[in-house]
Amino acid sequence: MELVISVLDVNDNAPQFNQSVYKVQLPESAEVGTLMTRVNATDADEGINSEVTYTVTNCIPPSGRDVISINPNTGEIHLTAALDFEEVNVFDFRIEAKDRGTPPLSGHCRVELEVLDVNDNAPEVWVTSLSVPVPEDASVGTVVALLSVSDRDSGANGRVRCRGGA
Repeated sequence: MELVISVLDVNDNAPQFNQSVYKVQLPESAEVGTLMTRVNATDADEGINSEVTYTVTNCIPPSGRDVISINPNTGEIHLTAALDFEEVNVFDFRIEAKDRGTPPLSGHCRVELEVLDVNDNAPEVWVTSLSVPVPEDASVGTVVALLSVSDRDSGANGRVRCRGGA
């Protein structure tokens, strides 16, 4: 007598990401549709118990939900909205990989998106004090106006140099 025993897979393994944190840097000028990164999780089970789908479960700040989309089958994350360093310079996304077993098991990772500043803001000038009219016999060095200048960009992109013209 020959006895054949078939061992059936039980969904006893949760999906595991190959990285716990994916760090991405994109310039704020990155175009909508840009491939940001691809997350990858594997499941040691077999068959349907090893098939993984991906979703975004949390965003900090919450507005980040509108910034990316994830392909549920491939884990590819694309940019879906314009970035603005001056608005938000770091996004933190939590990604879930869930298998199709019963009950389903899941694993998580984080994707950190650092937005890099681009020199996309012109300096702004305000006259804070103005002496009008200026007498024609005013001496050289007489203060005739006080100006405030600022630039919303950061670092070297936000440095402003003022000089007079003739």
